Amino acid sequence: MQNNLMNTLVKRNLLNDNTLVTAMVDGIGFNGVIGKFKKEVNWNHKITSDMILAIEGMEPARFAKSYNIKPDGSTNAHKKRGRKPKSN
Repeated sequence: MQNNLMNTLVKRNLLNDNTLVTAMVDGIGFNGVIGKFKKEVNWNHKITSDMILAIEGMEPARFAKSYNIKPDGSTNAHKKRGRKPKSN
């Protein structure tokens, strides 16, 4: 995931303390081995953008697309809805 996308999601409050993310985090294995493991955890500010693999079970690009955000973090321009005004 890119830093721009993560900053946009945090700014829009889509990535907060209650968001479940799949990330590579530090942990302790069965034999006391310390390393990075793939876990589902609640997001916090210690988790960087390169550690995140999925947000709420979706790839970050797909999660962003559902909120009209491009994978690079920029937002799409919204089209005006309804009738066009008459030009006389």
